[in-house]
Amino acid sequence: MPDILSLNSLYADICVTYATLSIIFFVLSRSEPFTFKGAHWKRIVFGVVAGFTALYLRNNRLVLVDDLSFSFEMLPMILVTFFGGWLSGLCSFIVAFLFSGMFTLNNLFIAIILCTLFTFRVWQRRKHRELYITIILVGIFRLALVSGIHGIDVPWSELIFYQIIAAGCMILCYHALNYKEMYMSKVFTIRVKAATDELTQINNRASIDYWLAQRQIQREACGLILLDIDNFKHVNDTLGHLAGDRVLIEVGRLLRHLTRNDDFAGRYGGEEFLVMTSNYDPDTLLAIAERIRKEVEDCLIILEDGRELKVTVSLDVSLYLPGMIIRKSLKLADLSLYEAKRQGKNRVVGSSILTLAALGDKRPPSRYP
Repeated sequence: MPDILSLNSLYADICVTYATLSIIFFVLSRSEPFTFKGAHWKRIVFGVVAGFTALYLRNNRLVLVDDLSFSFEMLPMILVTFFGGWLSGLCSFIVAFLFSGMFTLNNLFIAIILCTLFTFRVWQRRKHRELYITIILVGIFRLALVSGIHGIDVPWSELIFYQIIAAGCMILCYHALNYKEMYMSKVFTIRVKAATDELTQINNRASIDYWLAQRQIQREACGLILLDIDNFKHVNDTLGHLAGDRVLIEVGRLLRHLTRNDDFAGRYGGEEFLVMTSNYDPDTLLAIAERIRKEVEDCLIILEDGRELKVTVSLDVSLYLPGMIIRKSLKLADLSLYEAKRQGKNRVVGSSILTLAALGDKRPPSRYP
């Protein structure tokens, strides 16, 4: 029996196949679960890594004729097609094609298999049945190809044995990656729920506290816009808590719509919301706050019983500057917000700290080496 069929060689190929795809799958899932619908660059990276893995696996092959051999090189290409879609599968094939002799019988065979998977879009309706059908078709196609070629001295028993081992490796890696995908999806679902306010579906108080703590640790200046819904207690008392909940939901929706990707909006508590932005220019912050105030004022809220309601908000614009205690910044914002309420509500006021905005460009030296 050739060395390629020894347990050590087969076990090494299985480990390389799973370990490489598993690690890159995990790395690409750090910020969000990796799927065939994900960012193009992630799917390309997944495919390129699979392509180089295929090249490595090709070194340990069972040679049949000059340009035809059995190896595990096809396995990572098929697997990334199932999990990363056509883009990952195509990238893996291109890498393997360019560095393995290009127009060879092996590459032609792999291209036919991948084109079949692309045609049936196996990544969109990925089920165990599609995987097993693929394995059976690959095995039949391989053995049929071998049977039509003369000059092959490898016994059929070894060819069938190798095909069975390759199928077992495919099944093992597929189910392991499938389990990892489900696990990562659950992790991110739990993470989102833990960081999201259940009613308004924006960031909750725990997320706000974490974001503020990060700014203080990194000693980065940021803008703070504290928002309070005017006469919210009156809405609850006269129209009921369901109406109050509807108001909170609509304000949360507006904040999600009005804030940019690099901004941060969350429910600070009760009827108060907090918007934080890396921009700490006073004029820009006041303009953002005024836009929020106007959007809320113009928003027509439809209650469950069909009644229409309009609300207003009071906002304070403040800053966090490096070297300050973050709670001090929020305290100043809260005092200014109280002043806005006292002046008649539905207005934007600026905290006294805005006059010190220029200090945000002068980050004090860290106390730690």
